[in-house]
Amino acid sequence: MGFSAQEMRFTMYYPEGSSAGQGPSRDGATPEKIRTVLGELRFPAPPEERPYLYGCMVLSFDGKMGFPDDPEGTLISKENRFDPVGAKTDFWIMQVCRTYADGVILGAGTLRARMHKMWCSEIADPDLIQVRPALGRTGEAPLALIPSVDGMDIPVEHAIFTRSEQPVILTSVQGAERLQSRLNRPSRVLSGPTDLRKGLEEVQIIAVGEQEPNTAGLLHFLRACGLEYVSVEAPGYLWHLISKGLLDEYMLNYSGVMAGGMTALGVNAGFTVKQHPHAEILSVGYHRGFLYTRQKLHYGW
Repeated sequence: MGFSAQEMRFTMYYPEGSSAGQGPSRDGATPEKIRTVLGELRFPAPPEERPYLYGCMVLSFDGKMGFPDDPEGTLISKENRFDPVGAKTDFWIMQVCRTYADGVILGAGTLRARMHKMWCSEIADPDLIQVRPALGRTGEAPLALIPSVDGMDIPVEHAIFTRSEQPVILTSVQGAERLQSRLNRPSRVLSGPTDLRKGLEEVQIIAVGEQEPNTAGLLHFLRACGLEYVSVEAPGYLWHLISKGLLDEYMLNYSGVMAGGMTALGVNAGFTVKQHPHAEILSVGYHRGFLYTRQKLHYGW
């Protein structure tokens, strides 16, 4: 699949006062191809206690992540037959999010929905791979990070575990024990922060929290390992981070299809009238059948 900037480009609108083009001074300028399609894209400096977290996902126009007969999230974009260029652009924006990231959080549910398809953190556009060093990122792709509630929800037979570079698992102490008993490949529970890229030949497990994963502790561990920016592609974990006031922003695209059903964010964990997060539009653009937005999350309102 080729990614032509001239084909994918669209006009980006910035509301008055938007900080969408601002970012840490140590970053270089927005790479030319990214600027051509998306305009200026910078992220704020990460906090000291955790990586800067931004979500990346696509929803149908009625707010669904998947179709009732097939919950695989990519189909919401791919099956937009009215606007195939818009669908390609949506996929490319996910590659851009990976380009800026040290790690990508992939969902165990996504892996289960794609049992017979490879799903990892690779970047599909060679042009984006080439600009990672200029953005301060190492390696050709971000690290694959998979959260686990209990060590039992990860499909250990998935193809991601057949790759030469293994994923990093985020879970609890008990979750790590259960997961290691199920894995048929080398794994190691990390005793402290380390350079994760040096141990990718085996499954590295970060365990914080005895019975349940300690989200803040896991994120602090990742930051101590040198991860500054993490893209979150796992819908359930994205909502989990929002519920804890930890997701900083998201690149949220809308595909002009109607899906219906119950495959939506937060179906079983809603907020209240008195207290709920708010989203500030930083930028918005469109193709014929897609909307592309960048939104900053605000908590405590």
